[in-house]
Amino acid sequence: MAAIRMSFEIVLCCFVALCGCSYGAEFVPVFMWESSKPTYLQITSPALKKYSTDDFADFFVNKLSSFGKKPLVLVFTEENLSVEDFSWQDVAENSAFPHLEGVTATAANVDFIPSVESPLRALRRLEKLGYQWETVRHPDKMKFPEHIGVVMVLKLEDARGDEDRPDYLRRHDSVISSVYSRAVSQVGNVVAVYTGRHSSWIEPENEPVVHRVRRLLVNPAPNATHMLLKTDNILIYASDKPLLNEAGDKKVLMLLPDTITNKTTATYQSLTAKFSTSTTNYIRLQFFFYNSTSSPGYWSLENITYMHGAGNTTVTVLRPESSIVAPVMFSYHCSSNTVFKAVNSSLTFENFQVQPYMEKPTTFGDAYNCELFFTPPIWSGLFVTSILALIMIWGLIMIMDIRTMDQFDDPKGKTITISVSE
Repeated sequence: MAAIRMSFEIVLCCFVALCGCSYGAEFVPVFMWESSKPTYLQITSPALKKYSTDDFADFFVNKLSSFGKKPLVLVFTEENLSVEDFSWQDVAENSAFPHLEGVTATAANVDFIPSVESPLRALRRLEKLGYQWETVRHPDKMKFPEHIGVVMVLKLEDARGDEDRPDYLRRHDSVISSVYSRAVSQVGNVVAVYTGRHSSWIEPENEPVVHRVRRLLVNPAPNATHMLLKTDNILIYASDKPLLNEAGDKKVLMLLPDTITNKTTATYQSLTAKFSTSTTNYIRLQFFFYNSTSSPGYWSLENITYMHGAGNTTVTVLRPESSIVAPVMFSYHCSSNTVFKAVNSSLTFENFQVQPYMEKPTTFGDAYNCELFFTPPIWSGLFVTSILALIMIWGLIMIMDIRTMDQFDDPKGKTITISVSE
């Protein structure tokens, strides 16, 4: 038994180690193209080959060594990239990289490797061959060196608040095409590499588990469909423009740029912004946030002051239909419509999220949702379960109340006589 148990433990350890090796290594695609032909035979990659870091480093070094002079190496990096991003198409069969298709159509050589382990770590080894490594954040400020043997790494921006993945890949596609075209016109001999740090479909093993938070635009566009108000310590977001209803007259409010101000006192914080209702009229909305006196450590959105009329002298105080309260460092979120009401006016926000008293107003904190714990579906489930439980209990009681015969007739004996009481 001891030998069998030891053998089982050895096999289990080997299986766990194999799984760890399989999932610990993360593979991402690498797309490469060259502006000019090398001096002799080109180095190409076998289709569908999976490259380790060392194999890819050797492959890329051999590729660069085939050039007479050291070329300029442009590396465009995404935070997440996968093979599915290159094969994606919309309904009209348009890909996410229309500019890149045009650029590579005129390239001297194109290579696509679907699986490479840590390609950026492999490219770092070019420093040992005399290449200089430069990291660039802003593509518009890129200055291409006159000397040869430079690796310029451009980290592409993350998605904006109103972008899905195909949209921001198309934006990056335009940036890559523009930078590459400028580099070819100024330097001439360029090798471009487009890759990612992590796969789009596999969570990095060493990354800490974090909550997903809503990404926000730095500056809200005036014609955006959503509403975003941002100051040094307050964030307010709605997925659609606010809707103002005055005695049946509904108006869509459009945020005027550069009109957001804030005020902080010992008892409250406020945010004021101007909105237009037509080409000539505008109103002001002022949001008031207070530290809760009854519940320390909580904040509340007590009311919105609606200023309108000539010179915004008419003031109407709009109060929320249900209380808006959340712990400090938490945001308040409500996926259903959030309505602020007065006597003859109401203001409606769709998918409303807000947070005051912030230290770094870049993203919302964890959401404190408006939905109560016992929602209608939960009440329905409890009601149906209770009825079924009562039926089952009633059935068990009926079964337990069944009485069996305790006296039996003997054909050789006296006939059984059962009294009325029994």
